[in-house]
Amino acid sequence: GDTSSDNTARCLPPGMPAMMNMAYGMEVMQTKDKITFFSELNDALRRVYLDGRKPTQKVLDDPTYAGYSTGHWEGDTLVVDTVALRDNSYIEGFSPHSDQMTVHERIRFVENGILEDRITVNDPKALVKPWETVKRYRRAAAGDDQLREFACAEGIEHAK
Repeated sequence: GDTSSDNTARCLPPGMPAMMNMAYGMEVMQTKDKITFFSELNDALRRVYLDGRKPTQKVLDDPTYAGYSTGHWEGDTLVVDTVALRDNSYIEGFSPHSDQMTVHERIRFVENGILEDRITVNDPKALVKPWETVKRYRRAAAGDDQLREFACAEGIEHAK
């Protein structure tokens, strides 16, 4: 397939929501004010702020691969909204999007050790209707929970 829009083939971060779709390990760290997702794929990092903050105009004017995520709890469900996403990342596979894309997630444990992420992508420029998917993650077994370093560019000869 065409990899010209595949960030990971060029050692760039997968971006959101693609980083939540990958078949690589992911570590989730929670404190009172934020939850951090760290994906083994290209060492992608994402923070979800839980302290009530909102994205500033400066944040909105400087989009990133992971975007800017804010969240709150509704019972046992973490509700997350992500904005300020770079338009050169992708939704899933090689699906492009525009600078107007937003991602809405509802994340919760559905059974012991199984975390479910209901993802809805809105993009009035690139999508005719919202794109929805459900991802499930299994908690790693004890002793099998160490992420490995992802040295993407190691051994790649770059064209001059």
